[in-house]
Amino acid sequence: MTTSARQLALLLLLALPFGIGANEVSFRQVTISLGDNDVILLDAEVAYELGETVSEALDNGVPLTFETHVQMRRAKAWIWESDTVEHRLRTVLRYRPLSGLYELRSLDSEEPFAFATRDSALRALGRIIGMPIVARSKLDLDQEYLVRLRVRLDVEALPLPMRPIAYIKRDWSIASEPWEWRLQP
Repeated sequence: MTTSARQLALLLLLALPFGIGANEVSFRQVTISLGDNDVILLDAEVAYELGETVSEALDNGVPLTFETHVQMRRAKAWIWESDTVEHRLRTVLRYRPLSGLYELRSLDSEEPFAFATRDSALRALGRIIGMPIVARSKLDLDQEYLVRLRVRLDVEALPLPMRPIAYIKRDWSIASEPWEWRLQP
């Protein structure tokens, strides 16, 4: 390939539309409570809105893996200190064309849940109820902790041929702003 052909290919790649999709992930409600067995629990309601590109891929059988990332660390921790707690909840959303159903499956369990519509599957995906974070006894009760919650589409879990496009097109950039709060156990 000549130098001018490489430059033309680079210009064409840079000229690809970087369309802004309607992808949105937002937190409607987040609560932390103390469970009966002295475990700190997380409840959250996350709203997912998929853009046209991602919706089309899902309807054509492309599985989407969403990751909910929960971190807890001392509020005054140095940057090199490790997190007190770190959890990743990974859930796959997939459309099954033969049955016409949307399927949700947590990668921690084998049992999938089926839904008749994409909206009902997205509502179920966004419902986190009683997720155990940490036993209160494992925390220093005199310390204040910073809890951070973030949700994103895992582009690395997409089928290999789709990843290069997903890296450069904003249509595939689905992530929430971090939700942060301070906790005194």
